Amino acid sequence: MAKELALSRHKAFAFTWLIPMVMAVCATIGVQLLCQWAWQFRLSVPAKLGLYFSIHFISAWLLKRYIVILSGEDGERHPGLNWPRPGIHRYLGRYGMVLTALPSMALTLLNPILLFQQVKLLVCQLSVGKRISTRATDIAGYKNKVCYRLPFEGRWLVYNGGNSPATSHSWDVLSQRYALDFVMVDHTYSRHKGNGLNARDYYCFNQPIVAAAAGEVISVFDRVAQAPLPGFGLIDFLCCHFAGNHVVIRHAPGEYGYYAHLKKGSISVKPGDSVGQGELLGVCGFNGFTSEPHLHFHLQDRPDIYYAMGLPVEFIGVECEGVHSDAVHLSRGMQVIQRS
Repeated sequence: MAKELALSRHKAFAFTWLIPMVMAVCATIGVQLLCQWAWQFRLSVPAKLGLYFSIHFISAWLLKRYIVILSGEDGERHPGLNWPRPGIHRYLGRYGMVLTALPSMALTLLNPILLFQQVKLLVCQLSVGKRISTRATDIAGYKNKVCYRLPFEGRWLVYNGGNSPATSHSWDVLSQRYALDFVMVDHTYSRHKGNGLNARDYYCFNQPIVAAAAGEVISVFDRVAQAPLPGFGLIDFLCCHFAGNHVVIRHAPGEYGYYAHLKKGSISVKPGDSVGQGELLGVCGFNGFTSEPHLHFHLQDRPDIYYAMGLPVEFIGVECEGVHSDAVHLSRGMQVIQRS
């Protein structure tokens, strides 16, 4: 019985990042139709927006309060809470992001392209869950078929990601369960110089991104312009792909590397190309579903992110927190550099 209860809670928690948006849209449309039918008047645009955001925040809070916390899956404290915040949020504090990131994320539902992508991801990932339900334990202990190096040069910080529900990038978005977000920082863990209101202020911006292993380029997407207003914590709700500009490489049978948020026009490979380990793919950019420049990297078992299951990745020859390791699984808070 306890196992069944835990499973139902896990399913209830799945995709709570999307459910508040869907609930807000449906409720706003419902109230509008009710007003027209019962009282013969239309809500004004400010009233619709106010209703939409109110329902979104209330439903998000309820989901967090009664599903995530009560199910015990709220995870451990993120080390980033102790690091300097970017841009204007150094002055607005921890909750300033609520005033920028959440409203801009909610506005993505007004972009038909992003709305379609989010709904498609939701539906397709449910089918992925069924596909892997009998071998979830095997995936957690998955052994890579080839050796992977870090997909960059120099010292970077794992800002987000890990192999446990507590540290995972997006545990319930199955294709990104073992994803890692990388940034560069200085000795204070600040991710940018100056005020952080220009993409060029960020240490990782324009840094070369390389292939983590040899392979064949399967797909390239290079049509997303740079996001506006870095340093404000805004999600670019007008972009045409949530992953921004990205490259997918088949590194081994059933192992596809996904390199996301590359700078538009910097990608130097095309579908069908063979690449060697460490070969340049492009440079780190600022586009897609992100509030600041960073590299998103993950492995998946199929080429299409919608239908793929994420895979753990073990990196070879990495210095982690000053200690050289022959093989290591990364987790948020680690500073890493490729040594061999």
